Amino acid sequence: MIYAISGCIIFATHYLLRENQWLLQKKLWQLIISAILIVGVTILLSTWIGSLFPVIGSTLVCATILQIKYTHQLAIQRLG
Repeated sequence: MIYAISGCIIFATHYLLRENQWLLQKKLWQLIISAILIVGVTILLSTWIGSLFPVIGSTLVCATILQIKYTHQLAIQRLG
């Protein structure tokens, strides 16, 4: 079960980072809300399976995606 969840998280992260157009079209607040929802769902799932690893993984993935988007927006503001 944990391997399946980890695989889905890794696949989703790879897809989102590979499709940079998706990251460029979304606003930062939409990503923040999505990250909160994803972490909330993994907390419920972790409670059910009794392991903290999905929460750790999803938090790291969401933080990475948000950091990339924030850095990109900051670079655009400084250049523009």
